[in-house]
Amino acid sequence: MTKKAIHDVAVFDGVEKLKGKWCVLVDDGRIEKLIPAEQQAPVLGDGNKGRLELVDGSGCTLLPGLIDLHVHLTWSSGVDPVTTLTVESPELTLLRAVGHASRSLKAGITTVRDLGSVGDMAIPLAKAIESGWVDGPRVVASGRTIIMTGGHDPFHGLMIDGPNEATKAVRHQVYIGAEVIKISETGGVYGRPSGEAVDDVELLPEELEAITRQAHHMGRKVTAHCIGEQGIDNCIAHHVDCIEHGHYLTRDQARRMAAQGMALVPTLFVYKTLAEVENVPEYTKVKAKKVTERHHQAIQHALEAGVLIGAGSDAGSPQTDHPSLMGEIRCLAQYGLAAPGALTAATFSAAKILGLERQIGRIAPGYRADLILVDGDPTTDLERLTSIRQVWKDGVLK
Repeated sequence: MTKKAIHDVAVFDGVEKLKGKWCVLVDDGRIEKLIPAEQQAPVLGDGNKGRLELVDGSGCTLLPGLIDLHVHLTWSSGVDPVTTLTVESPELTLLRAVGHASRSLKAGITTVRDLGSVGDMAIPLAKAIESGWVDGPRVVASGRTIIMTGGHDPFHGLMIDGPNEATKAVRHQVYIGAEVIKISETGGVYGRPSGEAVDDVELLPEELEAITRQAHHMGRKVTAHCIGEQGIDNCIAHHVDCIEHGHYLTRDQARRMAAQGMALVPTLFVYKTLAEVENVPEYTKVKAKKVTERHHQAIQHALEAGVLIGAGSDAGSPQTDHPSLMGEIRCLAQYGLAAPGALTAATFSAAKILGLERQIGRIAPGYRADLILVDGDPTTDLERLTSIRQVWKDGVLK
């Protein structure tokens, strides 16, 4: 692999924009060092010709590769993805998921967390990408979601009843390669037209306890689809690591989450979309309008308490294309994180939520060279993220 120098470039390192211009050296798929531009001349000189690939970053900003913490690569993002999954073959679903992964990588998303796939399909897809058989972002996959019998999203749920089945489900998902455990603790907005409300509590406390105990014993984090207040309370009490959505989060709950080191992935964009667009199932639109009224307040509580917030788009949901992370980043900025904070939510904070904060999400020596080069300065204008010049994953140009 050719050593490269991305020179005369502004750098957002995942936490802040560094002062001045820089030369970033990449070797063997990792960031070797950062050199102030005024000290780069010896590195770029004749002595390194033929041994160093030069990338001119003038007028550009270099960022860590983006991370989307909530996607469904097997979902179509059409009007009703669940119906699509029921009528197409597994082979077609998998091939479509490959296409979704490829599109995400080209948009600068170098890592995704897939939180629910039919037939555990995202797990072998993750292995295929890692093996270089197909191109796509790094995939941290849960496979099927652990749910109660008849719980939220039964079409990709692994149904359990009681703590023994809960323990077995975690062991099974880890055995087949799941890197994270996803559960449904409450009902949802989309998935089926009747039989669940957003504040329904689904998994029982003893089931939650069994899931988190076994997952943590096996070195896996647990993240929960959770909308209603009582469900959030249960997740806090039983040490779930991350809440997805969290519309009805209270001030007190946010403080307890922060104290325990829990994270929140609010997925603002998808619910805003479901509440506003016409071409979604009517029951979904009605529910989405109701819950979005509380979402802004939940974010404020989380920010005030210091809860770790990560960016997740729920890509694949109705009218939420692969990729949709840009929409989520915009929403996070509008809801109080501002542009630099929204960028951190999609880079270093997201890496911390994955437990990969020493490997990805930063531009610093020793980190994987997952990098994107964009025109202009996205810390003052997030729309610059749509003007990507180059994407590298593990130092390889995509």
